[in-house]
Amino acid sequence: MTDVRDATGTAVVTPLGDLDADAVELLRESLAEAVRDHRHVIVDLHAAPTIDSAGLSMLVRAYNEAKSHGGALSLAAPSRYVVTVLHTMKLHQVFPLYEDVGAALSA
Repeated sequence: MTDVRDATGTAVVTPLGDLDADAVELLRESLAEAVRDHRHVIVDLHAAPTIDSAGLSMLVRAYNEAKSHGGALSLAAPSRYVVTVLHTMKLHQVFPLYEDVGAALSA
């Protein structure tokens, strides 16, 4: 369900499907471990075309956890649908959004 890579001290977590309640159960631990073990975490959303409230909640929790440890969590390659949901929920002002993982790593 996920692919976790460590790129230059930054964890890249890649959900391999929609961020819905089923995916959250599989992704939660990988994301929590990445946030715990790395200062910077990028969630690569290129393979996650949709997101629901469970997915949003998980991302917000991970963002808050990263921030509380002096780290950062950003989102790369969100689909148009995901960006629309983030804008609707005003979360585009919270999460740094990048076109792809390369852009997030360069930031």
